[in-house]
Amino acid sequence: MQIQAIQKEQCPTAKKVILAGFLERFGFIDHTLNPDIQDIWSEYMQGDHLFYVGMDGDRMICTGAIRRESQDTFQVVRMSVLKPYRKHGLGRRMLVHLEDKAISMGAQKLILETNKQWADAIQFYKKNGYSETHEDEVSCYFQKEFPL
Repeated sequence: MQIQAIQKEQCPTAKKVILAGFLERFGFIDHTLNPDIQDIWSEYMQGDHLFYVGMDGDRMICTGAIRRESQDTFQVVRMSVLKPYRKHGLGRRMLVHLEDKAISMGAQKLILETNKQWADAIQFYKKNGYSETHEDEVSCYFQKEFPL
């Protein structure tokens, strides 16, 4: 898999990758819950927000993004791997790529959230060094620190 910054013309495909994961997990898609993926280019490719795609040749198989929350904190968002490509370390490769990019931009801490019903995602983040900080009715929240 080759990881690259998203190109403007790839945004509709990235949206489909993300929505495929939601459809698989929830059985339906509520477009009002995900306004950031309606215009990925404007939302992520301005300032200190970055969106990446994982490519298998010409096929997009993975997505991931980071958003600057403060001077030293970034949020990992939009991690998605198409179902046939899971369990091959691609999500981990994307996560490490996002971590490296955030660190190069001054991150000392990464945060993220995932649906608390998604046991596999929770285990994935724990396995990759993220500690659960809290949860609410819907989500589990994690962080990973990168001291100087």
